[in-house]
Amino acid sequence: MNPLLARLRDRDVLVRLNAFILSYFGWIAFGVLYGYIGKWSVDATREFLKLPLTSKSLVLGLLNFTKSLPPLYWLLRTVYYFGFAGSIGFMVLYVLLYLRDLQTSDELLARYIMAYAGAGTIYLLFHIHAPHYVYHIPGYSMGNTLLTRQEFVLPSLHNTFAAINIITIWKYRKRLGGKALLAVNTIIPFATVLLAHHWIYDVITGFLLAITVSKITSGWAVRIPRCIYTLELKSLGAITMFNLALATLMLLVALDPRKWILLIKSILGQP
Repeated sequence: MNPLLARLRDRDVLVRLNAFILSYFGWIAFGVLYGYIGKWSVDATREFLKLPLTSKSLVLGLLNFTKSLPPLYWLLRTVYYFGFAGSIGFMVLYVLLYLRDLQTSDELLARYIMAYAGAGTIYLLFHIHAPHYVYHIPGYSMGNTLLTRQEFVLPSLHNTFAAINIITIWKYRKRLGGKALLAVNTIIPFATVLLAHHWIYDVITGFLLAITVSKITSGWAVRIPRCIYTLELKSLGAITMFNLALATLMLLVALDPRKWILLIKSILGQP
């Protein structure tokens, strides 16, 4: 049997896979709720722009330089849009499903959850806006999606997760899969800054958050409730497939919400 398919019949793997998916759903739910609970967050953008390395000339200069090199520009765009959900997905696929390294998987899960909690707490207290939003750069969406809010900038979760992935996968740096994941996650910080999605300070704070949660969670292990083992493996597998399908659908909707809204309206016969 294919090793990956065999993992989908492994109860310990399935429980952890669902935990990763639920943590991802939790973050999306926080993003939706932030429209209400984030009203008291202090907008620190004006004060932030007094710092060096935040000028419009620098932001546009880096972006225009990147656009002047089409292969680099499209590589960074691809990596950036792959970056958040994609890096999570491939890390879980490699560490949990392919390698079945439960200890590393548990540490990774704990790091993701703590990063969500840490960044979310900061966003509730204060926020700044992204460079492309502040300087009204044409070609960028100024609205919010299920995956991205313009206030979720410092620390950058793109970069927090990239750093967490690098720290976690470093032990497998000599393997082909490890090398590929390290390469992609190393490019993410450059993509976020050179494409004007994040400030340099977002990268720094994201890395600091990643280092902090990684140190705290070293050696952490999931404690699975015994009641989970009373579930039939077939039922647990069905729940997992449903959650995977839902996560994929949410990702597709988040990438282009307007397209899906128009599609739903056309199906319902609304103008």
